[in-house]
Amino acid sequence: MQFVRIYYGPCDSFYTVSHKPQKLRGLRDHLQTLGFRVDLIPVDYVNYCVLEMCGHEVFRCNIKNLAINTHFERDPVCRRAINAVVESSEKFLRARSHRWFWALIEDQIFRRSEFAPKDHWPFGLDDNLNVTKQLFK
Repeated sequence: MQFVRIYYGPCDSFYTVSHKPQKLRGLRDHLQTLGFRVDLIPVDYVNYCVLEMCGHEVFRCNIKNLAINTHFERDPVCRRAINAVVESSEKFLRARSHRWFWALIEDQIFRRSEFAPKDHWPFGLDDNLNVTKQLFK
């Protein structure tokens, strides 16, 4: 859940086209201080920047809109990207807990159905309670 991939393309500026990972410095540094693992992945699409978590696109922007070697507080696009990552991380954790809970309920429903395997005890459950009461008296 705490893993972010940043796909970034070459930046078209001053009549040159080249990859500029320094534009992502503030974003990467702050996400790492928040506890996220960040991978920067260069791609061939010009002016492209996408943040991905768990195989889902979380944030997309033009890489020209990010400031070079700037702290995240001074860059409004970077702040929006960080907010998107934090919110989506919370949503992924909530969805995982929700799915785990429903899987647990479905498992319990299967165990309690008429088609579930029968429990075979050498004695009845009421007898078991009486035996334990006598042992602890």
